Amino acid sequence: MRDVSRLGAAVGLLVVLAAPPPALPADRVARYSGRVERVDLGEGLVVVDELAARGQRRRHELYVQPDTPIISAARLRPWEMRGSRAYDETPVSLVDVVTGDFVVVESTEDAGRPTALRITIVEPPRHR
Repeated sequence: MRDVSRLGAAVGLLVVLAAPPPALPADRVARYSGRVERVDLGEGLVVVDELAARGQRRRHELYVQPDTPIISAARLRPWEMRGSRAYDETPVSLVDVVTGDFVVVESTEDAGRPTALRITIVEPPRHR
């Protein structure tokens, strides 16, 4: 009986090891946030300074395509909220991204260069 259970365990392990690894997404999406250091409208380039784990700074240079969604998000005041919406989101363009803006970026590699999939400008709270 003991040999049969060992054989079963060995066969199970063999099946697990022989199975192909789970498929990874074709494009890995990176998400990070930070302050805009520079915007180059001619090249469609944005440089973001991220404050990463353990206080380390990471610099991201990414390219922005003409059709990349860029959104300006501002928190609504309690009396302005409708349903579960807590932010007012307004589509903008790369011209509206300025040095010092706090942004949330979703990006991927496209032809070997980092490319933005979406940029959200987080607007500071409005004075009450």
